[in-house]
Amino acid sequence: MIRPVGPMSEMAMLCNNCSFGAKKEACAKCGDWIGSHGLQAKLCNECSFGPKKAECAVCGHWIGSESAPAMLCQQCAFSSKKDHCVKCGKWAP
Repeated sequence: MIRPVGPMSEMAMLCNNCSFGAKKEACAKCGDWIGSHGLQAKLCNECSFGPKKAECAVCGHWIGSESAPAMLCQQCAFSSKKDHCVKCGKWAP
């Protein structure tokens, strides 16, 4: 289930294929290994509107009932970067 992160954003999720095995430990934005220091990626209102929030943040396929959180590595989440949509880059506080 996708839960709200804040008043203007939703948590970005990955489909089974994009989160299979070690893939779920790769940054959803740049693909680098996140290890244990990743932060949850967000979607802006536009990218999470209606059924769009149930699309994988990496490949865009339907995530269905089984999914994993889309994470950002420390570099992609540094400072205010974490408050931008992982899909389109718009502000998603």
